[in-house]
Amino acid sequence: MKTETGQLPLSAEVTYSAAVYAGDAVTSVCLGWVRAPSRRLGLRWLRAQAYRFADGLDPYPPRTWWAPATLLHQVHLQAPDAPTELRAWADDDGCQDLALRTLAAGHRFDFIARDHTCWYGLTARPMVAQSLRPQPGALVTA
Repeated sequence: MKTETGQLPLSAEVTYSAAVYAGDAVTSVCLGWVRAPSRRLGLRWLRAQAYRFADGLDPYPPRTWWAPATLLHQVHLQAPDAPTELRAWADDDGCQDLALRTLAAGHRFDFIARDHTCWYGLTARPMVAQSLRPQPGALVTA
């Protein structure tokens, strides 16, 4: 339900669906989902999930209070690094602004980080609620 300009109508009630997925070339699994009352809250949830995934895959010393400093060491690989991509997206205010503008225009937002074994996706989309009020002349039955 968009206007001719592609924008969501101002009178529409809009909530936002935010979900996180992971998978490989064969499967996809939804790892979490939330319905947020605003696009900013939906993206805030996605940002927290990006950090959660990144820290679970690759503990980040300043945020890993539970791991002794001698436990972690840096590894240099020439492969895509999903935790680094997830942290970079979550830390970049420009990326967050782009996501907000995409949702404000009524479009779906997707971010996908990949490594050599798996992919991790962050998705948000506007959901326009249909009015439950009957239209003039509509037949209403109980």
